[in-house]
Amino acid sequence: MASDDSLGRKCAQALKGVLGLHHVEHQSRRFRGTTSLYFFTTPPAEAEVRGENRPVLPLPDGNRWLHIAIDLHFIADKYWRVNHISIGLLQGDPSTPQKEHVLRAEWQIHEAETDSGHAQPHWHVLSAAGVAELPMFDEVVEAIPGFEEFLADARPKPAGNGTFGHFHYAMVTDWHRIPSTGPYQVLADEAAVVAWLEGCVRYIRHQLDHVDRKAGK
Repeated sequence: MASDDSLGRKCAQALKGVLGLHHVEHQSRRFRGTTSLYFFTTPPAEAEVRGENRPVLPLPDGNRWLHIAIDLHFIADKYWRVNHISIGLLQGDPSTPQKEHVLRAEWQIHEAETDSGHAQPHWHVLSAAGVAELPMFDEVVEAIPGFEEFLADARPKPAGNGTFGHFHYAMVTDWHRIPSTGPYQVLADEAAVVAWLEGCVRYIRHQLDHVDRKAGK
């Protein structure tokens, strides 16, 4: 694509519509040979992502946020290639950048399909979204002397410390077809980038509404 600014403006417009916000803009952070696009609204809010504060967009409940980043690699003659798209769902108070990372949708666009390694696009599940598990059972455990220690000894030990955050859950595949081309997809052009971003954010909103209805909210 010829203009990173054009992509940023088109994505901002799509996000404005799908999130129902009055105003969304993009900002560019340029490095040698690369540009990263981030998206913000007013009033601004931030979250700590990879050790630095970055802008996030609010979801309607006021406690959930989306961090959206698009990384571009410079090719030549002012042309850019989309290298990576990240849509992170977070939750937390708007007054602090310390927010909980719940899940992330990603699309890594490799120059060669043989470099993919993981499904593209894919999801990462990063936390249980604050779900309290078995509160009634916990009360029972506290009421029976010695039972808590028994459970602690019998409970299976985790295989790794948070390693499942690195699991890539395939988002788009054709495994049901014979022959299958596998879980690796490509984005053909700028229009496809904008369409996928808008569609993915729309689906996240839809699923959050579904979760809230199930919780009786």
